Amino acid sequence: MAAKALNKKNLLVLGPDRLADLLMEVTKGRADLQRRLRLELSAHQGPEDVARDIRKRYASLRQAKGYLSRKTHRTFAKEIRSLIALIEGLAPVDPALAFDLLWELLHLGPGVLDRTDDRAGLLAEVWGEAMTALSRLAPHLTLPPPTLAETLFGALEHDARGLFAGGVRALAPALGPQGLAHLDGLAATAPARTGTARHHQLAAIRRDIADAQGNVDAFVANLSAKQLTTPAIAAEVATRLLAAHRALEALAILQNAPADPALVPIHVACLEALNRTEDLKAFLWQSFRARPDADILRRYLRLLPDFDDIEAEDEARALARDHADRNAALQFFLDWRDPAMAAALVLARPDALNGDDPGPLIRAADTLDSGHPLASVLLRRTVILASLRRGRPEDIRRAADQLLACAATDAPIADYGDAPDHLSFVTRLRRTHGRRRSLWTKVS
Repeated sequence: MAAKALNKKNLLVLGPDRLADLLMEVTKGRADLQRRLRLELSAHQGPEDVARDIRKRYASLRQAKGYLSRKTHRTFAKEIRSLIALIEGLAPVDPALAFDLLWELLHLGPGVLDRTDDRAGLLAEVWGEAMTALSRLAPHLTLPPPTLAETLFGALEHDARGLFAGGVRALAPALGPQGLAHLDGLAATAPARTGTARHHQLAAIRRDIADAQGNVDAFVANLSAKQLTTPAIAAEVATRLLAAHRALEALAILQNAPADPALVPIHVACLEALNRTEDLKAFLWQSFRARPDADILRRYLRLLPDFDDIEAEDEARALARDHADRNAALQFFLDWRDPAMAAALVLARPDALNGDDPGPLIRAADTLDSGHPLASVLLRRTVILASLRRGRPEDIRRAADQLLACAATDAPIADYGDAPDHLSFVTRLRRTHGRRRSLWTKVS
């Protein structure tokens, strides 16, 4: 059986002639595979030959007008990845040519994305990989920094799709201090034209430049007062200030932003950097009261004197048990390694759980399957009902998977209490969602 395994060692036994015949056979009628073979053949002829064939493919992509169905996205993305790999193969021999080809590929992105529905982000992701390849190439480029800065700015200011958004970071090694300064001058003196969108675009470019220069003050200067109160942006700014050993300024930014769980780690880091232990204890407890979290409680307990931590843990567990955010409380007890309390919380008020974020609930159900099957089933039902309310194809598939999991967990449950048993639950679902054929095809 080992000799039949499809691996490189076994295939080499067939010899070049037989392998060539097989390649011709399996690629017959497959334009995408035939293109790949032709490009590989060109790669053996030299950089100019492979570049010529890649540009022929670019020309056909540029001229194409037809709609790209979602069924073709994976195949198309695979082809673009193969082009990127071929281009990167040219870099050691001719980095300037590799840059030109990657740059041209990035410019093709908007035309491709304009003629398809890329809600899953498969195609945007592969163009992001082209930018990543560009970052690997950047240290080897020898273009004059001002010329490169002007080329990049021209792409950035017309970047409606955001495909060049990582360009400053990617090309920073090639731009160097001179190129970054020149790029900043271009953004600073560019005509504002009309509307606030242009202003925000130029400010974003200048923030990326400031990041590449390690200039946190310039980064902040290109944010409005309103932006600085946005939690995500406040976290970015505070992180940069903290890295620059300016914890007090970072803390001031965080204190001006609305309370948000995402800000807690950086807030804690600032207080630790300032050695403000009492303030840190107060902040951790306040954060836990707002939203139970196992990591926050562990940090808080470590700051308490011996024996005080036992009483504080009991108080925290009681607070979590009665907390309004049932999803956060459930996750807390699971992270605290207390599945029995997590199950009790589910059984006490299953209707208070929110199924709109299914991932954590499904993982919780998986954890409770063996020891607490009824709690597990009730969690899965929450996910099923929320998924069916949304009704997207992926939601229906998830609902079907969870319904099958409920059936598999049903046997050890002797008493469903006030909840309907599995058969009754399925009957109710059929009554209200009987027309969802994709749901019942999978579970029947």
